[in-house]
Amino acid sequence: MKRSTIYAVYHPPVFGLPFLAVVLKPDGTTTCRQFATVDEARAFNKLMAQADPSSGKTQH
Repeated sequence: MKRSTIYAVYHPPVFGLPFLAVVLKPDGTTTCRQFATVDEARAFNKLMAQADPSSGKTQH
């Protein structure tokens, strides 16, 4: 089974908390950054995906 990198944006559970952009790689490494808006979080994940095009990607 081929594994691919997952790019996810998590919405805050309550008002006032940040959106989280999360990257989960097949080798077990993760990257997580907080953003004030969902658009900023999505843009970050898009940038990360473009920087690593050979990884294969799944967006959640």
